[in-house]
Amino acid sequence: MNPAWKTLSVKGISTAIYVAPGMGDIVHKSRAFHGLVLNTEDSVKNYRFSDGTVLHTDGCSLFYLPKGSTYVVEVLTIGGCYAINFDADLTDEPFAVSLRNSTELIKSFCAATSAWKRGDDAKNILAMQAIYDAVHHIFEEKRREYLPSERYKVLAPAEEALKNDYTGNEISVARLASLSGVSEVYFRRIFRSKYGISPKEYILRRRIEYAKDLLTSGQFSVSEAARLSGYSELCHFSREFKRRVGVAPTEFSK
Repeated sequence: MNPAWKTLSVKGISTAIYVAPGMGDIVHKSRAFHGLVLNTEDSVKNYRFSDGTVLHTDGCSLFYLPKGSTYVVEVLTIGGCYAINFDADLTDEPFAVSLRNSTELIKSFCAATSAWKRGDDAKNILAMQAIYDAVHHIFEEKRREYLPSERYKVLAPAEEALKNDYTGNEISVARLASLSGVSEVYFRRIFRSKYGISPKEYILRRRIEYAKDLLTSGQFSVSEAARLSGYSELCHFSREFKRRVGVAPTEFSK
């Protein structure tokens, strides 16, 4: 990321638009303006540039598309995005930043695109505000990348919940993300960064290990071990146990 972003001076706004799911051009040649784009949570795309660069963008990613660039958009998961195209004395490579929480920035981009669509007198001001809000978010996320201990603090409420009740029916990625105050997309990403596996995989491994302990003790039947380790259906538990342990729970208990 070019340090010039720290002193960015926007000269003018070309457009501020919301691109609905399934809409938008696939091929872009010699982009006329710089672009800052904010994906909605369900949008996943690859941007394949003419020089061979591939920019991957997930849900809630904020990313930069350089002026003059040529690229093809590869849609992986259909979703919408907000885009503000602008002019500035700026030279940089395309990049994407994963936002911890995109709620406020989406409000800023939404206000700008709505005003632009209506033709409000304040449309340029709102679009510039959204750009500077986006740049602020970029630097905040970059700063967190250099402070891993700070970056992972967001997981603390979820980790506490997992420690106390990883077998409960209420445990889900959505609930864990909500406890942490971040989007599900960001939660999955930061969790995998710390633990090397997805939160769902983490929960499943903990449950199977707990079931193994219960069966090893000799005090619980297979159905009891299944229920206590968080499985409501015995057949589901048996399949998952055999897939992960290599033998059926009835064999393991012997």
